[in-house]
Amino acid sequence: MEIAQELAYNILILTVYTIVVTLVFNKAVQALDARVIVQTDSDYLNQQMEESNLNDLVNIKFSFPDTYKVEEFKNLALEIKNKSPDAVIEVDWKDSLISDFENNGRRLIRVIPGKDEVSQAPSTILPGQTLKEQLSDEKPTAPLFDIGKLKKAAAKNDRFSIRFLLKIADPSKGGRSCHFRCQFIVKKLLWQKALSLSLQPK
Repeated sequence: MEIAQELAYNILILTVYTIVVTLVFNKAVQALDARVIVQTDSDYLNQQMEESNLNDLVNIKFSFPDTYKVEEFKNLALEIKNKSPDAVIEVDWKDSLISDFENNGRRLIRVIPGKDEVSQAPSTILPGQTLKEQLSDEKPTAPLFDIGKLKKAAAKNDRFSIRFLLKIADPSKGGRSCHFRCQFIVKKLLWQKALSLSLQPK
């Protein structure tokens, strides 16, 4: 009788364990499909900085969370620091674009949370100052890309890009402008990260 009870107990434990493992696996699979990773193409950024002779003038970077739910990828966090002691830098938003995975371009704008309309007047960055902006297209409350296309792009580590116009007024070198382009890589979630997310309480 004791052997039968022990066997039944072991079967129960095994059944519960199997159910838990299956649930975790299913949640991980769902996380893989529902989330993406977005990263700056650092090599391309460095190349653009060098070709535009900006390394001594500015520092440009973008900030992203570890992962995005595909429906929540709506903007890009941009930071531009003016490293020059005397040059003034202007960002002309009216001449800015975002291009999708098929190189179809549309207008890029700066947005402020809670405001439906934000002036797209140029932003001026004085020497030593840092500009921080949230960027999106003209539908800032909607996902930046079609969800189906975003998932397909993530499966291929595909890229999208933005372009904005920088105008530089340097007392010692005169004025110049350049169209600065940045690329971003979209990736699928790694299995390890998906499993980690599946174990987190909601």
